[in-house]
Amino acid sequence: MISRVADGWRAANERRGLERQHVVLLVLLGAASFFDGYDTAIKSLALTQIREDFELTKSAASLMFAVVYFGALPAMALTRWADRVGRRRMLIWSVLGYMSFSGLTALAPNAPTYAFFQMCQQVFLVAETAIVWTMAAEELPAKARGFGFGILGMNMALGTGFAAILYGGFLESVEHGWRYLYLVGVPPLLLVSFLRRGLPESRRFEEARDGGRLAGRWHQILAPGYRRWLVLVVATTFLLQLSQQAQTFAIDYLQTDRGISTAMSNAMLILAGLPGIPIMVAAGSLSDRYGRRVVGCGFALASMVGGAGFFWLPGGVAVLLPCMSLTLVGSMGSFPVLQTYVTELFPTALRSSAASWAGTSGVLGRMTSLGLAAVLLHWTSQSASSQPWTATILGIGPFLALIIIAVIFPDTHGRELEETSGEGGPVDGDGSGPGSGSGGGSSTDTDRVAGVPVPAPPVIAATVN
Repeated sequence: MISRVADGWRAANERRGLERQHVVLLVLLGAASFFDGYDTAIKSLALTQIREDFELTKSAASLMFAVVYFGALPAMALTRWADRVGRRRMLIWSVLGYMSFSGLTALAPNAPTYAFFQMCQQVFLVAETAIVWTMAAEELPAKARGFGFGILGMNMALGTGFAAILYGGFLESVEHGWRYLYLVGVPPLLLVSFLRRGLPESRRFEEARDGGRLAGRWHQILAPGYRRWLVLVVATTFLLQLSQQAQTFAIDYLQTDRGISTAMSNAMLILAGLPGIPIMVAAGSLSDRYGRRVVGCGFALASMVGGAGFFWLPGGVAVLLPCMSLTLVGSMGSFPVLQTYVTELFPTALRSSAASWAGTSGVLGRMTSLGLAAVLLHWTSQSASSQPWTATILGIGPFLALIIIAVIFPDTHGRELEETSGEGGPVDGDGSGPGSGSGGGSSTDTDRVAGVPVPAPPVIAATVN
């Protein structure tokens, strides 16, 4: 039985072009993603207890977390260094930083101190996430890139599930139980030693460094050939993250608005998310075959339908659980697929910077979501549907993002990064490109800014009109 499973796994890896070093890479990056998901989940899982400890209203808590996400702005500078000194070194420092501030958060005596430690943690967490996905994109074969992103997303989901089990099963009834959740994130600092020994530097980064193609200045990503892609990636990432308030307050909503116990709420989160764990991997593989737009937008639309049912349909667990599951499954299926665009549309010299821009935009979207929600919750505080109305209004943002992605973005599946990013020529909007046999450009169609290849602006403009 075990041998048959192992044989099937090896055969699947061979079809995807995955070799032993790729599997080791996914294991190491997946471990970092696991604790990324774990730390991120704490805010939502233990929100009610955190609010009670610090005597915060929903509106005040929403504003506090908006301040927390401000830490994404300094993360841009940290991630920018990954394009200069290397992915591996900055990833190690990022993991060390965010786990250290996770431990300090457990000691926070009041809300301002909590917000400060969490804001500092965001600096390293945003940088770590950007570098992890950049390294995966650069090292995995083209026909396995979506699959690899699905593996990383699955590990983030497993981290969230572990936090839910730990809190709902053991710490919810413990006084200040949320503090122990943050302390659990400290022992994984041992992961840093494994990263130092087992994680190689990105091959594409080393080639760019040795070839003198690294970007010298941060604003080179604003060159005409990439400016429009950057604006589109930043805009859609921002709009997608406007749903953050609904995600953060979902468990709190079940407990305070629907009257469901803490234990049952966390159990619902676990049960609702279980189908999404294998689906994340499947969605990544499907996007490698059928395209990012169809698969990513399809799952995201399903998530929106589930969210609407979750907040508006009357009923108890029998109604809420399926809606919650559809929301989570759709979100988990779309996340790793749409995330690929951030790394596929930019060259090696600018890839970490692009991921940083996207990560910062996403966090600004979360800040905006929580800030606007604080106002909306205050205005509608007398209504029994205060939270549903808030979630619905903010949900307009993700819907607009899906329209932009479906209409403007190219399909990049099955193509090497040199093609999709323009390092080997410009990206064609219909998914064709250099070497595809469809008349795509060649290396003569690019200019260079300080060694960084930039597709000719007229070609880029034509692909998105």
